[in-house]
Amino acid sequence: MPKTPKANSFSHKLEGPPVFSLGQAVFASLSGRSILATAYLRSAGDRKLGIVYCTNRPSIIVRITLPDLPTPKLEDEDETGSDLKKEEKEKKKEEETTDVECHTLFSDFPARSPRVWFPLGDEDDSKHLRPVAIWVSSAKEPHGSCSRLHALELPNAEELKSSWESTNPESRDQSSLSSGCRTVVDSVWDPPQSVEDGGFPGLYINQLPTNPFLFVYGTLYATCVTIWGCYSDIVAIPIGPGAITDLQAESIIRLPRPGRRRGTTVVTCDGKQGIAAVSSDLTEPNDVFTASIHDPDFASLEWHHITNIASRVRNLTFGLMGKIIDVKERYPTQTIYLGSEADSDRRLITMAHGGPHSVTLLTFSAPLVALALCGYNVSMPNYTGSLGYGQRWVEELLGKIGRLDVDDVMGSAKELVKRGMAREGPGMQLYMGGSHGGFLGAHVVGQYPNFFSAAVLRNPVINVASMTSTTDIPDWTDVECGTPYNPAALLLPENYSNLYSMSPIQYVDKVQTPVLLNIGDVDQRVPPSQGKEYYHLLKARGMGDKVEMLWFPENGHPLDKVEAER
Repeated sequence: MPKTPKANSFSHKLEGPPVFSLGQAVFASLSGRSILATAYLRSAGDRKLGIVYCTNRPSIIVRITLPDLPTPKLEDEDETGSDLKKEEKEKKKEEETTDVECHTLFSDFPARSPRVWFPLGDEDDSKHLRPVAIWVSSAKEPHGSCSRLHALELPNAEELKSSWESTNPESRDQSSLSSGCRTVVDSVWDPPQSVEDGGFPGLYINQLPTNPFLFVYGTLYATCVTIWGCYSDIVAIPIGPGAITDLQAESIIRLPRPGRRRGTTVVTCDGKQGIAAVSSDLTEPNDVFTASIHDPDFASLEWHHITNIASRVRNLTFGLMGKIIDVKERYPTQTIYLGSEADSDRRLITMAHGGPHSVTLLTFSAPLVALALCGYNVSMPNYTGSLGYGQRWVEELLGKIGRLDVDDVMGSAKELVKRGMAREGPGMQLYMGGSHGGFLGAHVVGQYPNFFSAAVLRNPVINVASMTSTTDIPDWTDVECGTPYNPAALLLPENYSNLYSMSPIQYVDKVQTPVLLNIGDVDQRVPPSQGKEYYHLLKARGMGDKVEMLWFPENGHPLDKVEAER
């Protein structure tokens, strides 16, 4: 069995089951022999940790060199004995083995999403430049955090013949290559000013666009959609030519918003000066926009509508408004408010996101608009721990779940009451949330039993301690409760007590609010035993018809199959 890749040098045959899983492969040379990929490693104990929603998984960027195989020759076959010849050829293919080299390029932090730009040809002023590879990395804890952007100049076609793709193994020195990796944008701990005032909070990227590159007036840019508080905006980052490292915030260009919409979800480029995006807003669904860059500082960029879906629903969303509300004395907590411009005396649904290191953005959501059209106002708080405000505020929540995030959620609801945008009282305050949002929901109905009139919880975390050995992300239970993850550690009584002290199960005796539980029976992230345990505990305490559970067969964490949509 091959060994785990080590930094700067590694080579093996891909024979037995590897100790890493390869993905996100892209060509790193025009010959097709060199490939960059993400290698996901196993943690101690031979465990594959859950990867969905988690950017902190042990992973490295590797280069794979394929052998220079001879071109197969076409052989004329006689009609007689052709089947026998085919069998012999197939047997020969099965017996052949091929050496595939695999070298580590980057292993400092969990890395992912490699992308490669090639010079565009003789007609362009990029023809004298080398190809450039970029990728992103994140902190090792917690599961979501501020990203870094890295870049590496690759060998050109001539250099490849004497380095990566040389027929002489002694010529394939990797040390100089790995040392050329540079950090273009580093993690931001705390913006110098608030995000609402333009402070750059850092990059928050799950995956880079498939085609992120612009080449504008001799400068190569990488584009991406990044979280900026409650906004999701397009930024252009200069990455070459030259040794551009650790850019200052003012060098990162925040592009004008397509159609003035505050929620961009997709961006793609043509490698030259063309760019396209998909953008929406709280009351305007996704539309496609395109633009061409005609000046080096992007100042004259003008977006053009390609689709105009928003105009078709404008008569439905007329009268709805969406705005950002700062929660006083709880910085950086904000909540996104969607509701009626004319009637603030409607029931308020507080809907906190999961994660907890995620975020609610100013993007269009048909279910939320439907709730607003049915007579509800909706509040979506981005509590401490949310992405898009700086790494300091991500880590501020660690060891404080069940208290700091709960106080932020309750602070957002009470802030709207103070502003006259919501009312307290029977039937006026409702709660919805899933995953960590369900965790918060179980907390608020236990800690504030008379505030909410009903709660709908999807796959909620109820008992962090009991989830440790059953979830696909056991590191989450430790890190969020303030303890570094140790795969070899046992859950000792004192550790159990710490996890339990942050869990909503401790307030089960105080719950009076009617609760609906929506549970997926194959959820590996938050096992269905969590919601099932909560259901039976509430029933045993006399809740009767005030607690119900909907069980969705063959549905996982997001409850996204057809049966769950009915």
